[in-house]
Amino acid sequence: MKPIERIHLYLQFKSISPHSFEKRIGLSNGYFSKQLRNLGSVGSDILIKIDEYYAELNILWVLNGQGQMIAPHDAYLNTASTMQVDEYLNKYDAENKKMKNLEADLEKLQVVLKDKDKIISLYEVITNNKTVLVQDNFEQQKTTFG
Repeated sequence: MKPIERIHLYLQFKSISPHSFEKRIGLSNGYFSKQLRNLGSVGSDILIKIDEYYAELNILWVLNGQGQMIAPHDAYLNTASTMQVDEYLNKYDAENKKMKNLEADLEKLQVVLKDKDKIISLYEVITNNKTVLVQDNFEQQKTTFG
C-alpha cells in the first residue's frame, strides 16, 4: 500500500472529505483525488502539512505502514501542546512588537508636547513684552503731550 492510500484510509476513518482535506492543507481542488486515482506519490511538503494539521495521524504509518494509524495519545498531546506554545509565543512576540512601537510613539509625542509647551511659553513672553512696550510707549506719549 502506498502513502496516498494510507492517507485515504485515514480520511475515511475520520469521515473527512477529500475536498476539506485539500482545503485545510492548501492543496488545489481535486489534487488528492487525482493522486489517489493514479496512485501517485506524496511530496515531503505535503507530508509536513499533513503532520502539522493532522497531528494525531502517525506520519510514520503514512510513510511505511508500520505502527498504528493514530499516533499514541501522549505523542499527540505533546505535539498539540507544543503547537499551542508556539502559537502563544508567536502571538506574544507580535504583541510585544506592537507594544514597543506604541512606547516609541508615546515618547515621540511627549517630546512634541514639551516642544509645544516651550513654544507657547515663548509666545506668552513675547506677547507680554509687547504689551509692556506698548504701555511704556503710551505712558511716554502721555507725559510728553500731557
